[in-house]
Order: sequence, then structure tokens, then C-alpha cells
Amino acid sequence: MIEVGAGTGNFLSLFTGIAGRLVATDLTPGMLRVAQQRNPTMLLASGDGAGLPFADGSFDLVTSAHAMHHILEPAAVLREMRRISKKDGRVLVVDLAAPDDPAEAARADEVMTIRDPSHATSLTVGAMRRVITDAGLTITDHRVVDRRGLVSNWMWPGEFPEDRIAAVRSYVRRHWSELGMDLQPEGDDFTYRDRRMMFLSEPN
Repeated sequence: MIEVGAGTGNFLSLFTGIAGRLVATDLTPGMLRVAQQRNPTMLLASGDGAGLPFADGSFDLVTSAHAMHHILEPAAVLREMRRISKKDGRVLVVDLAAPDDPAEAARADEVMTIRDPSHATSLTVGAMRRVITDAGLTITDHRVVDRRGLVSNWMWPGEFPEDRIAAVRSYVRRHWSELGMDLQPEGDDFTYRDRRMMFLSEPN
């Protein structure tokens, strides 16, 4: 199996001992080196998800977890994921789900970009469904999972610069009712709804 946009390989590592071969691909070589340090059996391929260096039909399972919102043109990446999937293979996409309201989605993109400047845009569940099917894939299963969390736990000190943490907290305090993440004040903090979508599909 392969993960496109694997980063440091956290998601891919969940398949250790299940998949016969784990391949991590990402634009950032430094993140891939961390992935291999954590899991020395992992194979690495640095490159653009829209032009993967693999032959047609190379993999039983092609995945992307929490990477699509970093990609300006996810359709091109999904077409490549379909291309390298075997005819009887599967393509699995996991990502953040944007609010359905366009104004709330725009605000959510703003705070996500403050948190992580590599953020491009999050898709709604409906938009992700369309871009997957337009890439020549048939959706066989999908899930939307909601869970609640604290904004203070959204960015760990040491993992994110202190000024960026402060900027996110300031933005949330000013716009919490407009973000479409069901933000609710809780003392000096806020709770929010973390919505993730998962789509399993197969090539047409």
C-alpha cells in the first residue's frame, strides 16, 4: 500500500504488519526521513502527488490521510491515485470536512492557515464526493465522524511556534461564532467540533 502526502508516516504506520509493503510519498524529504526513522521498513518516494513515479496498477490500497486540505488541485492527485491503484484495488481518502456554509468555510480556512500556513482549503463532504467521482472512482463506503476537542489542545507548545499559537487563540476569541465548528466558550478556552470524512472507493 502507499500513502500520498504521508508526512511523518503516522497514518501509514497503522498498517504495519497488515500490508506487505508500506510506501510513503510526500513533497517534503525531511518529513519522510522522520517517517523512516520511526518505521525503518517503510519505503520512501519524494515527489508531487500529481505525478507519482509508479506504474499503472501498482498498489492494492492507495491512501491519503489529512493531506487533501494542503493541496490546491486535489483532482489531479486523485486521478494519479486512481492510476496507480490496481483494477481491483481500493482508494481511501481521509480528511477534514469543511462547514457547508461558504462564509463559515472561509473563516475556518482562515484560522487553519494561521495554524498551518501550508493549508490550502478544506472541502465539504459533498465537494469531496464530487472530486472523487470526477477522478474516475466509484465510492463504495463513506463515514463522517464528529468529535469534540479543546482549542488549547489543537496546537501543542513545542510543535507550533508560540506566536502562531497566540494568533490562533486571538482569532478564535474574535470569530468563534462565525467559524462553523460549533465552537463554545469553556472558561478561558473553547470546545470545538472536529469533523473528519472518510471515503473508500474503487476504480471505475
